Amino acid sequence: MIRISQIKCLREDQIEGQILKKLHILKKDLFAWQIHRRSVDARHQKILFSYTVDAQVRNEKRFLKLRDVSLSPDETYHDVCPGSTLLKHRPVVVGFGPAGMFAALQLAKQGYRPLVIERGSEISQRQQKVKTFWDGGPLDPECNVQFGQGGAGAFSDGKLTTRSKDPRSRKVLREFVDLGADPDILIDAHPHIGTDGFVPILKHLDQRLRALGADIYYDTCLEDLVIEEGKLKAIQTSRGKISCEQLILSIGHSASDTIRMCAKNGLHMENKPFAVGVRIEHKQAFIDQAILHEMAQDDRFRPARYQLSMTASNQKGVYTFCMCPGGLVIPCSSSEGKLVVNGMSYAARDGENANSALLVQVNEKDYGTKLFAGLEYQEALEKKAFSLGKDYRACVQLSKDYLQGICSKEFGTVSSTYCRQTTFVDLNTLFSDSVNQALHEGLVQFEKRIPGFSLDDAILTAVESRSSAAVRIVRNDDLQSNIKGIYPCGEGSGYAGGIMTSAIDGLRCAEKIIESFAKPL
Repeated sequence: MIRISQIKCLREDQIEGQILKKLHILKKDLFAWQIHRRSVDARHQKILFSYTVDAQVRNEKRFLKLRDVSLSPDETYHDVCPGSTLLKHRPVVVGFGPAGMFAALQLAKQGYRPLVIERGSEISQRQQKVKTFWDGGPLDPECNVQFGQGGAGAFSDGKLTTRSKDPRSRKVLREFVDLGADPDILIDAHPHIGTDGFVPILKHLDQRLRALGADIYYDTCLEDLVIEEGKLKAIQTSRGKISCEQLILSIGHSASDTIRMCAKNGLHMENKPFAVGVRIEHKQAFIDQAILHEMAQDDRFRPARYQLSMTASNQKGVYTFCMCPGGLVIPCSSSEGKLVVNGMSYAARDGENANSALLVQVNEKDYGTKLFAGLEYQEALEKKAFSLGKDYRACVQLSKDYLQGICSKEFGTVSSTYCRQTTFVDLNTLFSDSVNQALHEGLVQFEKRIPGFSLDDAILTAVESRSSAAVRIVRNDDLQSNIKGIYPCGEGSGYAGGIMTSAIDGLRCAEKIIESFAKPL
């Protein structure tokens, strides 16, 4: 079978004709074909779908010299072979976000009966606690947008896009489909599930894991590690001590208390670069028109997306991230007295506004080389935003006023979607000079690429500070930390950035345990 890319057309019923044209063959020489990937090519005035297809053709080798043609790779996932050393106790997975979900599922499928510990609640209770906070009620520090079944990815756009070439990515998508996701995620270049679409998937996963012999302890926090002679022996949790020699630590990017506890227990850590910035919010209709032009009213292409990046004159990277078409800007604090925002979309992506993170890279030049200096920088920024915004009110400013250093007085044609009220603030007073310089230059440059992006009524909402972790837990080639038996995993440990790469890393950590140990009796 061969893989053919750059098949451009408006409708699926035109694909076969384009294949024949591209290969210069007759229909009788094309035995079968199927779509592998579908994307939108909006780079030119004429908007088209761009397909990658797998095709069975007569004498396929003669086409491999053609441009955009290659052999179709084998994307079958093969389970690793179990090791021979018997596990004394079942493996434990701490954190039930994407990394923990897929680590637990793989362990359970191969008979290892994992125990999952999640500090937040199961998804139905979690939804209610988040709603209470969003409606103006108190924040639950143990169960919120960051903590609980599904992790931070459960309150996002549910993006399953990744640049990773890891073959496990196909397995992750297939597992999502098996759990109830739309099969279109297997072919869409920018697949997404949506916040509401994640809920039934999470419930099905809970049921699947329990049927395979796993146990899941919600509302259970990891409090301490019991280490003897450089090896993990047990963990202390809020429901008691649990014997454990193999622990996948997939705690997410916001569990700073757990990170500090691990450091006190001797886990090697290092600062890592991360990013801070704002959410920028536009009318989705404006983005549709700017990107899709004459196809802006065509539901096959809507809602439009964008991705922008540049390097500022001070060498800081500036980029948009986690763009949420038809979405909302949401409160995402996980501890009291700190203001954090993010974006999300429901599956339909039919909201009035589009939003995206607009971020600037920061590193040790910004915050120093002391361990946790980046984490402290992040926390100080969130505390300052909380003080400026007052009681979880988001700090907002029109982008054109930010560029001029003027505190906005009212919204224009774009209304904020943030649900806990807002406070007009000059965001130049929130960020450092270097971050402000990079953001200013980014807005000016992006205005040139999408006219109206920065100079009309776009809203900046702050502070977006949790796009990735500020610390990395160092691990070896066997994916273990310096403390044997602990596998730092996913976004919170500094090895992933988003749902897909976190899920892939969860699979990798599970595989290391499986190939080293026989399943427990």
